[in-house]
Amino acid sequence: MPNPNKVEFGISNLHVWEYNEASDGTVTFGTPYHQKGAIGFSPEQDDNSNTRYADNIAYWSNMSNGPFEGDLEVVLFDDDFKERFLGYVRLTSGGLAQVKNPAKKKVCIAFDIEGDVQTRRAVFYNCSLGAIGRGYATLEEEVETATETLPINCIGDNESGATMEVLKPGDTGYDDLYTSPMVPELTDTSE
Repeated sequence: MPNPNKVEFGISNLHVWEYNEASDGTVTFGTPYHQKGAIGFSPEQDDNSNTRYADNIAYWSNMSNGPFEGDLEVVLFDDDFKERFLGYVRLTSGGLAQVKNPAKKKVCIAFDIEGDVQTRRAVFYNCSLGAIGRGYATLEEEVETATETLPINCIGDNESGATMEVLKPGDTGYDDLYTSPMVPELTDTSE
């Protein structure tokens, strides 16, 4: 069924979970974590163009899809998120510290996309997380809240090849996405 929405807007219900790939290629997921305060995600796919010139013309051309890259913006990433996914550690002073070259986990990122007819859900597989960027400014005439951004690179699931998936209400994985997400598996199209 095609997308019934005429327009889509908004991002909400942001969830992140571990993407664990064993040496034999088997993938398992961790427990989804709800990070509140989602503002936006701007993924762009890095398409690669290959052109072969012959006979003084563009003789052959091919496009290949690369990974998705973009910034995830939230009001504030909470401490649990930082410890669980970004390798932050507690110091004896009680503070939470970002450390040099932390051991970060590969993750999946999912969220709701509001629409004029229905809410769909988007999932990005096998993502690497960068370092949180933030800005600080003095208080002026109006209170302007700060936000945080996190650079993300999603290469997709190696077994199925799925880089991202959009689910609509009624799809098998829609209702349980944020409690027990399904590892991507291609349907058998050989029949």
